[in-house]
Amino acid sequence: MVDSLDLKREHTPVVTPVTTVTGPQSRKFGYSVEARICHVIDASEIELKPSEIARKIHAPHKPTAGQYTSVRVICARLLQRGLVIQPYPGSYCSKITYGVRFVPLMLHNVRLHSNLSINVKSESITEVVGGVAVKVIFGSERKKVSGIISCDAGMSRDACLFAVNRWFELVEGKLGFCLNDLVITTWELNKDHAGIRIDGIQCVTKRDLYGMIERTYQKEENLVRKEWKVSTPMSLNKFEEAVSKGLAGMEKAQDIKDLRDEVRGMWEALKYNNSRMLELGRFVEAVSKSQISMVERIVALEKGLSTLSTSVSKLVDVLTGNQTDKAPISKQANGDDADGLEYVR
Repeated sequence: MVDSLDLKREHTPVVTPVTTVTGPQSRKFGYSVEARICHVIDASEIELKPSEIARKIHAPHKPTAGQYTSVRVICARLLQRGLVIQPYPGSYCSKITYGVRFVPLMLHNVRLHSNLSINVKSESITEVVGGVAVKVIFGSERKKVSGIISCDAGMSRDACLFAVNRWFELVEGKLGFCLNDLVITTWELNKDHAGIRIDGIQCVTKRDLYGMIERTYQKEENLVRKEWKVSTPMSLNKFEEAVSKGLAGMEKAQDIKDLRDEVRGMWEALKYNNSRMLELGRFVEAVSKSQISMVERIVALEKGLSTLSTSVSKLVDVLTGNQTDKAPISKQANGDDADGLEYVR
């Protein structure tokens, strides 16, 4: 079975329509249901559930129960062929995007053991089903049977409990009786964040107040994994209770934290936008004041030029009047006729 979270494989798209058409139009052009499903997944910026894909390809009509089932089966086939990827069970996408709506917490590396009162032969049994490896180890020296249930992509609660039940079946098939004192020694939770990278460091590990080890590292090129390791031994009932309640509570807390981080990021972006708008407003105000000051200076200069022009006109009139008054006196002094006055310009 193809690993549903093998994000390194390249996407090889099938023949998709050139134009963006869905619903009755796509059926009119003769596209197959598989091609329409691939086209809808390729055109989406976030992951889609089979029910959402069915509503898109059969719009504007509501899909029937059989059409929902057909879409679900075709999506599973596309996943097995490697044409789509599955960021988490129940959703499909064709590429890693930043807009993954919900990434659940998954279980990984569950270790358990039980003491035996009889002698057993040392041997190891490994069974792999759907990417989940169930390993049973019988030890003759310490009279102990132990096990490791691992899945690189992680397991949901139901998948993990099913794997534990399968481990019991392998042990009981070998011993012929049921175990009573089973102890879960360690188990891990992981959460994958696609589309991001960690630069400068390889891994960050810390221990919280409750003894849980938290580790963040770059698992793949565009995939960051965050893990929590619980090292407190517990019984199978306590483990099931922790997975059923604690996992849901931690998952909810993580979702609330992610939502707060997103809101905080939007708030920071809003504050930055407001600061830029404030700077722009101040700049516009400064430009307006500068323009007004320039206009006032131009008006004052025009008034000064008008006053200067008036003064010059008056001065010219005064000078011209003085010259006209002196010209006749000079001519009479020379003995010229009073009637033949000439004005000197």
